[in-house]
Amino acid sequence: MGSETDVGPLISQAAVDKVASYTQIGQDEGAKLLTGGEAPSGAGFFYRPTIFADVEVGMRIAQEEIFGPTTALIPVGASRRRSPPRTPSATASRRRSSPATFNRAFRAMRDLEAGITYVNAGTTGAEVHLPFGGTKGTGNGHREAGQAALDVFTEWKSIYVDYSGRLQRAQIDNA
Repeated sequence: MGSETDVGPLISQAAVDKVASYTQIGQDEGAKLLTGGEAPSGAGFFYRPTIFADVEVGMRIAQEEIFGPTTALIPVGASRRRSPPRTPSATASRRRSSPATFNRAFRAMRDLEAGITYVNAGTTGAEVHLPFGGTKGTGNGHREAGQAALDVFTEWKSIYVDYSGRLQRAQIDNA
């Protein structure tokens, strides 16, 4: 990729097709396509960054992970228009791994049920030094990353060695 490249390719043509299908789903459900929504001509598995407006919480593009360069802008208060998940925020969703929030940040941090929440920052997808596995319908429930990986993949064992050759009393007996 060149220094002017902002978005890299998807993994396969099937991934491009899946992202394109979500573009159609979003339009069919009444979301407003602001930009993108197509694969550029040429070689590679690219898809133009796609932004939808007027998205309601219950729409599939708000509820399902697309795994492509697509985002859904959900107005604050939209969670009251359809039967929402319990989160009354601008990004209320059952299937968001890493929502980026900016309004009412502290209430959102408290109320969002998400594996990672970014405030005033875009998502990087994960933080390798922290345990992560998604929440609700996303991920696999494991938290096998960062420091937590030690607990997942390690069986702890403590060993004490006394080389004195004498019988030692328990610590409680030394009082």
